[in-house]
Amino acid sequence: MNAHLSEDGTILHIHIPMQLRRRGGRKVILTPDGHPAAPPAASNNAMPDDPLVRALVKARRWQGLLESGEVATIKELAEKEGVEKSYLAKLLKLNILAPAIVEAILRGDYPDSLSLEKLRAGVPLEWEEQGDLFGMQVS
Repeated sequence: MNAHLSEDGTILHIHIPMQLRRRGGRKVILTPDGHPAAPPAASNNAMPDDPLVRALVKARRWQGLLESGEVATIKELAEKEGVEKSYLAKLLKLNILAPAIVEAILRGDYPDSLSLEKLRAGVPLEWEEQGDLFGMQVS
């Protein structure tokens, strides 16, 4: 950051190096090193605002319902949740994401190459392939 006064001393010019990027449909200010300028504030009661985080939360909750036996099939779960079976099945695949990718999403520190649309399009089973696809280091 640098600042200087105008010649007549009445205007202060401030230059703050930053970039604007879209993350999960929202604009985020990135510092020169590529990290979010400030992590989004979240209360313990509120659902996170980032669509990727919300999708991860849903996927984990739905997986838990299936594993606990509370619902027997994806079709039954989709009916219970009021969503299309294909949408639910695509989000359930987020449960195979590499831990490093999940951590980056939860921190809000993931590359622009990672989006909900890309994740819903398909996720490779191998973590290394996931890292290559999204331009991230996973090991």
